[in-house]
Amino acid sequence: MFHSRHTLFPDFMRRTLLAACLAVIGVLPIGSSAATVEHANLDEALAHIREHMPTGVVQGKPLPFSTLMETLAQNRVVFVGEIHDRYDHHLHQLAVLQGLHQRNPKLAIGVEWFQQPFQPVLNDYLAGKLTEVEFLRRSEYFERWGYDYRQLRPILEYAKANRLPVLALNAPVELTRKVSQGGLEALSNGERAQLPPTIHPADAAYQARLRKVFEAHSKDPQQFERFMLVQRIWDETMAHKVARYLKVHPEHQMVVFAGVGHISDGAGIPADLARQLPALKLATVASSDSKATAAAVDYPLITEAVTLPSTGKLGVLLDAQGKGLSISALDKNSAAGKAGLQKGDRLATLEGMALENMADLKLALSQYQVGKTVKMTVERAGSNDLLAYTVVLQ
Repeated sequence: MFHSRHTLFPDFMRRTLLAACLAVIGVLPIGSSAATVEHANLDEALAHIREHMPTGVVQGKPLPFSTLMETLAQNRVVFVGEIHDRYDHHLHQLAVLQGLHQRNPKLAIGVEWFQQPFQPVLNDYLAGKLTEVEFLRRSEYFERWGYDYRQLRPILEYAKANRLPVLALNAPVELTRKVSQGGLEALSNGERAQLPPTIHPADAAYQARLRKVFEAHSKDPQQFERFMLVQRIWDETMAHKVARYLKVHPEHQMVVFAGVGHISDGAGIPADLARQLPALKLATVASSDSKATAAAVDYPLITEAVTLPSTGKLGVLLDAQGKGLSISALDKNSAAGKAGLQKGDRLATLEGMALENMADLKLALSQYQVGKTVKMTVERAGSNDLLAYTVVLQ
């Protein structure tokens, strides 16, 4: 695995967010029983959905997916939660998207995965003006979101094929990073104007859920307050953009894809949106591994865990702060170590693709699975030439 020293939040905070989502939805980490699938295109993903149609749950009883879709179609907004690295959750999102779209072609999609300043880039990709690689680079996807894009590709391809608008809902990380360090007071007037006018405090139940998980990593009360504030900024910002879109497009229905921690237990984005549009009819859906651990949403979907084939990794710690990507540490038994790469080497190319930043490396590695052999070049101190290596990815 490769890492970067550059992080959006401290490691404990990112772990806390994921743990909070797991706690909310009641999903256990994927074990060895998860099926591995690979979909070369949208059609294959849709075929998988047809063969593995999820089952809903209502009042503890099974609900056929077709019946669930008839119910969901009566709502102006449908929230479909996810654990970010669960491919089966994203396939369920695609299933709901297709089901709603078949019943109402005037459908918009809101996603947590992209930050609002990059809406023009998202629009250009959906309009066919950018290749996927250009889109991922210009949206700074890997720097700002970072999860395996293969999980999201079928949804974006469906939107593109059917000319459905996709809204980038998330707040800019530059702002949330400042808030996490110094509160709202750390923002300039111009920066504060980019967020909703009011950031409502979390209710007691919402705070209690996150505090329990947070305190497993930190007891700092000030840090928790800022952590909660950032969570609320995410919720409020996403709800604010959804509300603005619905007001301008009264004929449109919307499906929103976001982490389960943002949509569960009557809190988060749905509650913020209902505050702005009290007459709005909405529903929440999320995937769950069993009836016994069904999420606190209106309609749980029982899932069978599936995962994508692992992409190859170098096994290095990378420093992305200076020019390019330099190896700051590696294990001799890692793919890079076995190939002969050394601490201090600056990665130059992988299979001919220039590696100038983390996005370049992730894009390059995403094309190769574990066990594949790739050609790399590196710059090494004291050498005037690029050094070539053959690396078997792990």
